[in-house]
Amino acid sequence: YNEYKSYLSMISIGRGVIGALRNGSREIHAKRFASSVKVAVVGSGPAGFYTVQELLRSDQKRFSVDIIEKSPVPFGLVRYGVAPDHPEVKNCISTFEEIASRPNVRFYGNVTVGQDVRIEELLGRYHVVVLAHGAGSDKKLGIVGEEARGCHPSGAFVGWFNGVPEFRDLNPDLTTSDTIPIIGHGNVALDCARILSAPLDHLATTDISSHAVDCLRRRRVKHVNLYGRRGIMQFQGTIKEVREFTKLDGIHLSIDSENVNDIRNIISTVPRPKKRLTELLLKYARHSTPLSPSDISVSFKFGWSPIEILTNTDDTVTGLRLRRNLISGDMMSPVITPTDVTVELPCSTIITSIGYNVVSLPGVPFCHRTNRIPEKYSRVLDNGNPVKGLYTSGWARRGSDGVMATTITDSANTASTILEDLHQDLRTVTDGDVHQILQERDVKFVSFEDWKKLDMIEQEKGKTHGKIREKIADYDEMLSKIK
Repeated sequence: YNEYKSYLSMISIGRGVIGALRNGSREIHAKRFASSVKVAVVGSGPAGFYTVQELLRSDQKRFSVDIIEKSPVPFGLVRYGVAPDHPEVKNCISTFEEIASRPNVRFYGNVTVGQDVRIEELLGRYHVVVLAHGAGSDKKLGIVGEEARGCHPSGAFVGWFNGVPEFRDLNPDLTTSDTIPIIGHGNVALDCARILSAPLDHLATTDISSHAVDCLRRRRVKHVNLYGRRGIMQFQGTIKEVREFTKLDGIHLSIDSENVNDIRNIISTVPRPKKRLTELLLKYARHSTPLSPSDISVSFKFGWSPIEILTNTDDTVTGLRLRRNLISGDMMSPVITPTDVTVELPCSTIITSIGYNVVSLPGVPFCHRTNRIPEKYSRVLDNGNPVKGLYTSGWARRGSDGVMATTITDSANTASTILEDLHQDLRTVTDGDVHQILQERDVKFVSFEDWKKLDMIEQEKGKTHGKIREKIADYDEMLSKIK
């Protein structure tokens, strides 16, 4: 119940911020634009849709919006990133469907920006181009053996159980070893650990892919260890995610840290949200409840850095070498000192989950040092100067951090910047749009009406398996269903 209240509070805060921004925009933009505004949005995930929502709320009749998506299907990380046992997070899809069904909004799926259409072409035909394509590349550990078979970045593993066509044949080895290490302590790492350890009846009725369920049925996993190089106070997961482990049958949760007493000495001075999370973690510090034969242990291990992935002559994972870190000083911002203590953990599968990088798009300024699109207040910069008409929102702007409420607020900020610029200057653009370009090049795009056909097919297929839906995990099959 307290978690539900916390969730509602988070959403309420997001709505409050948006309301303040929206009221400010109404005051600033009391003068309506003299003519209609054409908007192209690259990416159909939460950042794209929430930015569109805010623009339409400001002046519904003035905007015509084209949403361009690389995948044949919409909704980005809501479809392919949110864990299947978190259906409440996917409720925003109903809002996105309502937006996409409006007469002045069009969806173009199966269209790759930089290949099927260029950014320069969009800027020449649209007053506003919003980059909301997310962060689609896993960050690397940068250690020996990382490219070996059996070492899976979280993007691939999450894509596998969520039905992303590129990863349907991942087939992680869940039978050779009884231990799977996960590198990372964020919510994505926790999602991966929960999918590996949760009872199958917890997952069976969700939209998890059937190929993942079939693989999980054969699992021999007994230990899922999540390693982080820093301490408990730097834990990146949320209290909601941690509590889920305590509520699932057959999971034995434990916390392994050398600094438990140091943390207990300062816990009273920690801000309340962090204090509640830390108290929950400390409750399971070196949990001594015996592990039953049917249980799976999930252990958060602090103060360990991976230094090498061990492989055999076939370049297949056989183990993980880790180094112990000494955590000292102020526990809120500790000093991390590598020690000479190392351990080798035998395993056949490793999951790395240390975040994601923004992917550069042809024709868009990009800083390879920071792996970010240069921007200020959502305006894309080229050599420090704003590129007129080009904006960025969501993970594409700030990197892979924050929760859904963060993206809602971020999208409102982007929309506010766009409205401010439109009020000052409406760029001159040529006639035509992405529809014309795609037709001229004979690009087979997917409309929102096409998507609704696929949506119904997936839901009907899911019913035969007692599930919410069964995602089609093959692009050719998707396109054949809507011919």
